[in-house]
Amino acid sequence: QLLLGDPILRPYLPSFGCLFLPLLVDDNITMMEALHSFYHNDDQIVLKAILSVFCLGSAFLLWIRPINNHAATATNACNNPSCLRCHSTSQQHAQSFQSNVMMLRRLVQLEPELFRDMRGEIWDEVAIIEQRFESNHHNSSSSSFLKQLLELLTRTRRLITLKKSHDTTNEQNMIPLSPQEGQNPTVFFLQQLEAIPLHNNETCTKQQCPCIRLWKELPLLPNAPPVKLTGDIEALKTHFSVIREELLSAIQTNTATFHPFDDAVYEHANGKEQKQQEQQAEWSSIYLYRQGIKQVDTCKKYFSITTNILETMCPHRMGGCGFGSVYFSKLKQNTKVVEHCGPTNVRLRCHLPLAVPNKSSGSYLRVGEHCVSWEEGKPILFDDSFLHSAVYAGCNDSDGSTISSDQSSGDRIVLIVDFWHPSLSVADRTALGVLYPPGS
Repeated sequence: QLLLGDPILRPYLPSFGCLFLPLLVDDNITMMEALHSFYHNDDQIVLKAILSVFCLGSAFLLWIRPINNHAATATNACNNPSCLRCHSTSQQHAQSFQSNVMMLRRLVQLEPELFRDMRGEIWDEVAIIEQRFESNHHNSSSSSFLKQLLELLTRTRRLITLKKSHDTTNEQNMIPLSPQEGQNPTVFFLQQLEAIPLHNNETCTKQQCPCIRLWKELPLLPNAPPVKLTGDIEALKTHFSVIREELLSAIQTNTATFHPFDDAVYEHANGKEQKQQEQQAEWSSIYLYRQGIKQVDTCKKYFSITTNILETMCPHRMGGCGFGSVYFSKLKQNTKVVEHCGPTNVRLRCHLPLAVPNKSSGSYLRVGEHCVSWEEGKPILFDDSFLHSAVYAGCNDSDGSTISSDQSSGDRIVLIVDFWHPSLSVADRTALGVLYPPGS
């Protein structure tokens, strides 16, 4: 199940599956022992021929089709070449990342105490990304085949090694760790991090999920990550009315304007063929923090109260890193945000619904196999590294809106806040901020 869930390995499994089957069946047998036994058995001539054909086919497939990077396999890619989520292996991002890696290595040497608690899995993912950049740069050379094969075997070995960890987790009813099926971030994938598609306050409290630090204030525990445990989501929920009133004031006075996203990332909820017959779909936003950079004018002029809440009551807000954003997200009636995965699993994303028409039906947020509807003032926390989408069908009539402004009548508006994954230490967050600084 783990292998099939990996979108990069999946195309090659029909050919290579027979090679790795012995490792899954018997932990005490090595690959070479399994192959040696197989080829010295005179009763399996037909299977030998099939295996040979599969291996030759795999070699040919790797030769003509290099292994895709995360961004190439991601759905819902926009047309902006500078977008990190959709085009993470572009020459521009590759050069920036390599420079940032050099800087991080230098900082680790200069300040070893600062990075003492840094996860080793961060360096593992850095190595994989560097290998991918190198493969893309030399994908036309003869040596590329060996590099592609090496990456394929490396990814497979890593997933098989993690299989035991997943089995143990399931047996002990523990919180699942990444990678999980349907989880495919397009830029940075940190292994062995708690991975739950859709979080629930009560369920996560019972399971002792680290995200309970976001839901409510907890006392500082021994050996816990040295961060404040103040219940960021509870703070947003408590101040829902204030945040909503400030937004409505900005909308009704036309002082703040929503800007549409690239139309490649959303479509009409009833299908593209309906676009000319019904109201045009639109997904738009007002950013307070964009890729880690504070939009000073917007925050100061229009949303000073909301900004103060975020900066004083939400210590887990993802600051100092290009993966973190905060923005008001608006979906017009009959709009669907196409299925996609976020750039990384080192963050959790929160929706604070501010305006949801009373008579809205057929509207939902889908994360993996889970669906949830928006309710005003009720926060939703999810891991957007899993495949997810959003559909807003709108209200049944024009009187269903909870907003009186004609500009916003019938629209669904939520405040989106990115939080650091609560399991990450200060050293982890600092390292990730160096690798992907604000504005990445």
